[in-house]
Amino acid sequence: MIRKITVHERTTGKALPVGELVSEIDELGRARCQFRYLEEFLVRRDAFAIDPVSLPLRSGIFTAERKVVFDIFEDSLPDDWGRKLLIRRNNVPRGEQNLASLLEALAASGLGALSFSSSATKRKQQPGQSGAEASLLEIDNLIEAIEHYERGDATDPLLSLLLSAGSSPGGARPKVLVSGKKADEHYLAKFPSIKDTLDVVRIEGATMSLAAKAGLNTADSRVIECAGKSALLVRRFDLMPDGCRRHMISFRSLLRAEAYYVSRYDELHAVVRKYSAEPAKDAEQLFRQMVFNALVGNTDDHLKNFWMLYSHRDGWRLSPAFDLVPNIARRSEHVLIFDTDPRHPGRSALVKLGRAWGVSGCQRIVDEVYAAVESWKTEFTAAGVSDEDIGQLSEIDGNVQR
Repeated sequence: MIRKITVHERTTGKALPVGELVSEIDELGRARCQFRYLEEFLVRRDAFAIDPVSLPLRSGIFTAERKVVFDIFEDSLPDDWGRKLLIRRNNVPRGEQNLASLLEALAASGLGALSFSSSATKRKQQPGQSGAEASLLEIDNLIEAIEHYERGDATDPLLSLLLSAGSSPGGARPKVLVSGKKADEHYLAKFPSIKDTLDVVRIEGATMSLAAKAGLNTADSRVIECAGKSALLVRRFDLMPDGCRRHMISFRSLLRAEAYYVSRYDELHAVVRKYSAEPAKDAEQLFRQMVFNALVGNTDDHLKNFWMLYSHRDGWRLSPAFDLVPNIARRSEHVLIFDTDPRHPGRSALVKLGRAWGVSGCQRIVDEVYAAVESWKTEFTAAGVSDEDIGQLSEIDGNVQR
């Protein structure tokens, strides 16, 4: 099976061709993919490397053995939740549910600046269009549709509404893309799951608010009530008010991490220092987020929860923080290693790490984050988190004492 896909980018607000992707899966299931930048893109004054590590800006063919697509293109695809919706919405046959076929189905409905087209694509959508959003006015119906979908009700009449909405690259919880009343209002809406034993939506909303008070550059977010339940709206940071888009790449792609990777915060810091247009500022933000994750017990700190963004105005920058939650999954270890241990290393060790990174004022940053997190119960209560749920998160108190 061979797929030939044209890759477009929308950093100027228009879909302009970038390169060609060829994905091959032979009869034995072995995969190989190749990519080349188009000459018409390379000669542009504003040309940029869509992946500065694996696909630097130059002519010639890039080859990746044992891969269906390069990681940067998989970044465009939604998570497990959204991927199931994408497959169902486009009726992708079971035997064709590989990453290249999903990119064809995704077309222009993903987050970030990339879009995809091919001669085999049967969708009527053009490369620059994006229709995978629901209206915020329909959010009550979306919650009902999600509940029915999670319960396996394939005949629910609201299913078409859910299938029309896109999702995001990170996480596996119910979420869709929604647009607000104004033209520049675009959100990722995150919903409760029927499997939840805690009010995860309000907990995440409270954690995001606490992070902002701790000095993190967080994605704008707010909790709303709909159909008697809570939903978290997170403002999309890939869309700019003028209609342009920011290109996105995950740290999983930048670090070329494979399935069961072992990575350290140090590695993320090295990437920021090498590629960021403002390395000192972004290194400070990454350090602040690392300290915050340690204190609140955000053990779900995997590499697809950290992104770099590219725009022609700002170059490469660390994205705002998102998907910040305490240790609701009861994991004993963080995904990312702090120094030599995947557990919270303690206050003095965090300061030592900041000094090793060359972060200016690292002692002050640690003190600020600790001071903010010490009042976490007040913040969570104000956000409507129940006393029972707060009691389930008492691990945070122990983290602050370390």
